[in-house]
Amino acid sequence: MTRRNVAFAAAAIVVALPAGALAQLGGSARASREGLPSQEHYRLRLEYREWRPDLTGNMLKASRDADGTVVDLNDDLALEKDRTFQARAEIQFKPGQKLRGSYTRLNYHGDVAAAPHTFKFGESLFVTGNRVVTTMKGAYYSADVEFDFVKGPGGFLGGIVGARMLDVDRTLVSPADEKREADTLRQPQPVIGVVGRGYAGRFSVEGEIAGLSFGGRGSVFEFDAGGRFHLSDRLAVQAGYRVLSAKPKDGADAVEFRMGGWHFGLELSL
Repeated sequence: MTRRNVAFAAAAIVVALPAGALAQLGGSARASREGLPSQEHYRLRLEYREWRPDLTGNMLKASRDADGTVVDLNDDLALEKDRTFQARAEIQFKPGQKLRGSYTRLNYHGDVAAAPHTFKFGESLFVTGNRVVTTMKGAYYSADVEFDFVKGPGGFLGGIVGARMLDVDRTLVSPADEKREADTLRQPQPVIGVVGRGYAGRFSVEGEIAGLSFGGRGSVFEFDAGGRFHLSDRLAVQAGYRVLSAKPKDGADAVEFRMGGWHFGLELSL
């Protein structure tokens, strides 16, 4: 079974928990009449997460008259593992109807003393044995509309429709022969998905899965699951695991980002 299949299976289990909690309380119709948990009575929800992902993937950039070489982010460019963060915001217009957005910082650097093989990136040929310095900086954005079709004192289960965008500046430099290639890759991708949260007193568990393949424009896939301890109706601490796979394409130019790791942070509901 592939890692993606495992993620889908795990997400299905986690997202099903809120629905199971509602069923235990006597079904969604009865639960809706009794109202949502007190922690879900908010207009604005803010969340900050420290994220410690592993990064794998590859990229290529074509020239005017030739295709580029697929370059591995780890083996060829030695991009260093680094912590990052995600900031999320959510506006709830009325129970179960939400507008959501997030920002994830991307800031990676690599320095290879001797390139393992010759590769072509853009108009430049980077030669075996030469030093290659790489910088990839930017962000990963999300924007969604969420509608919860099951909600009650046990939690909620809903669907999301929105977009994701990987926005990165790529720079490769070979100091020995004074070669430099730089560009910006910015490609929005539509997504659909499901999200749910189940409550048990001061504890809650949440799961989300979203993604879509958009033909020649690439694809995106996200999985996120975690738990929270609610210090009050307004403040919670959280920890979980997030997987992000973004494969935007712009003609012959492409990037494949695969990031996965644990996160922890705070959630504030107002």
